[in-house]
Amino acid sequence: MTPEQQGTGALALEDVEQAMRSFAHISDRLLDGYDALSKRAEHVEAELCRTNDELERKVHELDAVKRHLEAILQSLPTGVVVRDAEERIVRANAAALAILGCGEDDLLGERSCAGLRGAEADGEAREIERPGSEPIVVASRYSPIVAAGGEQAGSVEILDDRTALTRMTERVHQLDKMAALGTVAGGIAHEIRNPMNAIMGFAALLAKRFEPGSKEADWANLIREGVNEADAIITSLLTFADPERLRLETVDPEALIDDAVAAVTRDLERAGERPARWEIVTRAASHPFVADRIKLRQAVRNLVANAVDAQPDGGRIEVVLAREGDDVAIRVCDAGPGIPAELAQKVREPFFTTRADGTGLGLALVHTIAQLHGGRLDIERRPSPLGGAAVILRFPFSTGSPSR
Repeated sequence: MTPEQQGTGALALEDVEQAMRSFAHISDRLLDGYDALSKRAEHVEAELCRTNDELERKVHELDAVKRHLEAILQSLPTGVVVRDAEERIVRANAAALAILGCGEDDLLGERSCAGLRGAEADGEAREIERPGSEPIVVASRYSPIVAAGGEQAGSVEILDDRTALTRMTERVHQLDKMAALGTVAGGIAHEIRNPMNAIMGFAALLAKRFEPGSKEADWANLIREGVNEADAIITSLLTFADPERLRLETVDPEALIDDAVAAVTRDLERAGERPARWEIVTRAASHPFVADRIKLRQAVRNLVANAVDAQPDGGRIEVVLAREGDDVAIRVCDAGPGIPAELAQKVREPFFTTRADGTGLGLALVHTIAQLHGGRLDIERRPSPLGGAAVILRFPFSTGSPSR
């Protein structure tokens, strides 16, 4: 090897050693950087874990608060309906669904629903109808939801079912009127029945003095019939104003309906009408029950008589007694003009009548008899299957021991 080659080899070795030292230095720095980065990563990971734990705790807390608020919302006795900024319904609690008589799927996404008044809600109680259920009295209040920026982000409508309170108030008023009426009726009945008895007696004597079938005898009998009608009105008035306690017994449903219809038929015959002009169809689909048979017969008789009066030229009448849930329902339908919605409540009041020759005691007495049995008198808003009125006497079905 020449000296030049030896010198070149030594230089190359030094370069390699220098490169190795540089590599070692860089490697050390890289290792130091990696260690620092690894420690930093561990710190960040630990911090991230703490943050995630804190976030998870917050989420659990928020979820618990949400469930708690949801439980409160669902347990509220008042209905709550929430709308978004576009007035679409986004939330409704169980009470609201029960009041409105619909399911959540029927309500969500809608802008309106029967019974909801939206921004027009003023806290005033109004009667609303529900699909497949009886109408109820509801007071609603409206409140906008205002966002932080001042814009309206939605609204809340609160529904308060005041049906029970309204019915109780009506019942108290009715009892007050009945108490006052009872005082007056008792005195009037005593004062009127004394001269009526005299008229009846003299009419009977007159009828005996004339030949049967003569005009004079017929006139005397007309006097007696008029007195009997007046006495029946007085009896109805006294029964309505001061109803005696129920005399309970086991009632045969079919016999009850048949007896009431037979009584109406006799009334028509006495009035010179042809009962055949009215096709009265009856059906009794219930087991025997315990009730006051005499009072119920009077109530059904009044309902059928009203149906007859609604069709002075004759027509079809349906009388159906059936079990509906825990109740006995006696439904009388006619093909007359029906009862206007604005009169549905008034016809239950004493002395209210739309007929020139009416006393206004028929449905009022039915209403009283229904209440004595723990029931009610319902008048359907929709026309009956026959096209006229549908009036239903409801009371709890009972098979308990009748009174003796």
